[in-house]
Amino acid sequence: FEHRMRLYGLRHGAISIWRGDFCESADVQRVLPVADVLLVNNYAFDSALNQNLLQMFLDLKDGARIISLRPFVTPDYNINARNVYAPESILAVRRYPYWSNCVSWTDSGGEYFVQTVDRTRVRQFLARGNALA
Repeated sequence: FEHRMRLYGLRHGAISIWRGDFCESADVQRVLPVADVLLVNNYAFDSALNQNLLQMFLDLKDGARIISLRPFVTPDYNINARNVYAPESILAVRRYPYWSNCVSWTDSGGEYFVQTVDRTRVRQFLARGNALA
């Protein structure tokens, strides 16, 4: 990390790098509630791991952003009585393109997703009395 930062001429603040299973890490659990941005390179993650991450995202504060290569919630996701309590319901997602030769892992273009934690839609849905009893 330090080598790459110097190579690119970039400055950074304090950083900690941990090794291990982030789903089981006490350090990760400790920082999630105060995180502003999470970068999740979930291109090759299976659905079980993405579901575990969704559960962990419940600890994020409103306004926190999750940047990922695969969406954790579909762009056309709508809250309804059956899914209002699902972790996906607290995420608002936007899709962005990246072009060829813009990333280190492929020469082709693609897309990435920015999910923002926003519990407002869930509160509004519940305030309208739409939840199942």
